[in-house]
Amino acid sequence: MSWARPTLEGLARFSGQCLLVAAFLYVVAYVVRSVPLVFLSLFVALLLTTLLQAPAEWLARHRFPRSLAALVPLVLGLGLVGGLLAFIIPRMVDRISAHADMLAQRAQDLATSLTRLLPGEQAALDALGAQAERWVRENAQALAMGAASGLTALVSVVSGVLLVLVLTFFFVRDGGRMLRATFSLLPPRRRRLASAASSRAWRTLSQWVRGTLLVALADAVGIGAGLLLLGIPLALPLALLVFLGAFVPVIGALVTGVLAVLVAWATVGTREALFTLGIVLAVQQLEGNVLQPLVMGRVLPLHPAVLLLAVTAGALAGGIAGAFVSVPLLAMVTAGTQAFLAEGRKLRTRERERPEERGGPDAGVPLEH
Repeated sequence: MSWARPTLEGLARFSGQCLLVAAFLYVVAYVVRSVPLVFLSLFVALLLTTLLQAPAEWLARHRFPRSLAALVPLVLGLGLVGGLLAFIIPRMVDRISAHADMLAQRAQDLATSLTRLLPGEQAALDALGAQAERWVRENAQALAMGAASGLTALVSVVSGVLLVLVLTFFFVRDGGRMLRATFSLLPPRRRRLASAASSRAWRTLSQWVRGTLLVALADAVGIGAGLLLLGIPLALPLALLVFLGAFVPVIGALVTGVLAVLVAWATVGTREALFTLGIVLAVQQLEGNVLQPLVMGRVLPLHPAVLLLAVTAGALAGGIAGAFVSVPLLAMVTAGTQAFLAEGRKLRTRERERPEERGGPDAGVPLEH
């Protein structure tokens, strides 16, 4: 039974690694539930750092001070996003105001159609409407308190945005030094393993961000162009929502596509809504069958069922924030674990061949500038 010992040892190591990954994910889920604003701000700052790191390094190579090299891309990116929102939001408000009467008429037509489909339920519908009106009157104070809580939520969002900007600046400027200082607390061998895992995880996150940006841009351009050709109001805001929705795998594309169809139906008509549905389905098929395998296939070598489970688990654990971070976090953990195990095998092989090199030189540290 000598063959059983290596098999059991390998199974034990694999089980231990699975338990470690599960414990890590549980801790992350607990942190997301406990301090969602801090965790989401930290993660968004990391995503922005992957985009701003390259221009900051280019500026640093051209003798810009480190702080200025980190600040310039951040300010330019903030100005670009702010200008885009300043261009879209006023036009969105104007379009909504211009189509307010049409939206009310569409809602009334929908209610009339439901009445025709359910001719014996008119009294029930009237009673439901009266009950809703009574509920609003009785809960006016609670609604006012809800508005106050909405103001609190707005303050939280503003605080989160400021935290993201500050963290992004420090990550772009001092990310390499922060990691080196952290890894210096570890023994040389553990330092090399941690450095290999973090380097691979960071590279995977960077590739995921760039790949998702490319896919999101293609989705937004395709659906936005189709909406403009059909003359659908709010085409640009809807294209922006499609772009943002692409960062939440599976669920984001579904929600933004349904929203585009509903807006087309409410503002233009049923025929245009059907055309919009066709455009959304065509773009999503192109994304799922061409763009995703081509762009994201190497970054996320995971089955779609695994991604769906990750998004669902993230949404249950942390709501929208959990759904947003679940897939890139899973990709980072998977890639980092693979690099950790591969580097451990290399070290064990080298130590067996050259015992004098036990605890050899340190590996490189990611995020170096």
